[in-house]
Formats: sequence, C-alpha cells, structure tokens
Amino acid sequence: MAADGWELNPDVEIARYDWQRLKSFKGDAAALPSAINALVFAESEESAEKAYWQIDNVALLQGRLSECVAPLVSRLVAGLLHACSSGRAYILDLLAAIADDYDDHVDIGHVGPVSVRDCAHRMVVQFSLHVDELRLAGNPSCVDILLMREIYEERLTVQVKQILDEALHLDSCANIIDLIETSLADLG
Repeated sequence: MAADGWELNPDVEIARYDWQRLKSFKGDAAALPSAINALVFAESEESAEKAYWQIDNVALLQGRLSECVAPLVSRLVAGLLHACSSGRAYILDLLAAIADDYDDHVDIGHVGPVSVRDCAHRMVVQFSLHVDELRLAGNPSCVDILLMREIYEERLTVQVKQILDEALHLDSCANIIDLIETSLADLG
C-alpha cells in the first residue's frame, strides 16, 4: 500500500469498488473494469484506443465527469505501473482529460457526485511517474496533469514550477515548449 493509503495493485484497485453501483453517463459503471484492464494491458495501439473510448464514453462527457471517475483515476494510476507502452499514453490522456474537466454540472442527480479535487489528489500518488514520463517522452498530457495537480494540490507549486522549468531545456520536450511556457505563465 502506498504511504498515503492508496493501493497500487491493479487487481486490488478494481476489487475495491462496486462498479455496478457507481453512476456514469451510461447508467452504471459495470463495463469499466474490463475496459480498464484492456487499456492497461493493451498490446497494440488499436486495442488501446478502443479501450480508451470505451472508458471515455462511460465516465466522461463533453467536459463533465461522473461518479465513477474517482475510482477510475485510482485504477488508472495503479495501472500506470503495469501498463504496456501501447496503453500508457492513453492512460495519461485520460488522466489529463479528467484533471481538465469540471465537476459542477446540472445532471449530478443522474451521474452522481464527483470531485475534481479528489481525482487530482488520487493522481498525486504517482507524481514521480508523471514527471519521469514528461522528462523521458515529452508527453503533453503530463504537463496538463502536473498543472492541474498544482491547482488542487497547492503544496506542489514550487516543485511543479521547477519540473516545468527543467523540461524547457530537455530535447524530449522540444515539441511541447509552447505548452510548458503557457503552463508556467499560468502558475505565475
């Protein structure tokens, strides 16, 4: 178990939740465990993309989140440790999309309560993994995740600024310099 209480074993994370009782944009979230496993263990780009859309179409809708997103984040974060390269970028894209979405919407009765702050807190569990992915692969989703984490986890402000400053000088981040500079400007 991680120091902050979050389990990082993918199977344990799936079993922690009653997915049939969690609300989503498709009613319940019973289909998510198999889609999450398909994404984490995807052996091809095509299978990863298919699993990504299966998850997205259930848990997220046009910038809105559903109740099942918090457990989804926990499972995706645990899955990053085990993900094949095919699924890794899609996992990070989903986490970035969740961090960028909002939880205040009129259909809360239909999709249940959700907190972006809670989701951001769950993402902090693998902070170093997101940083490594940014440094090694220049993944733009990691910039978004780090920026949103800083908004919801203000204790990380100085650290996130240092990481983004460093990334400006990395060859791996050459294609995302504009995004990094904009994010640094947002941090002040």
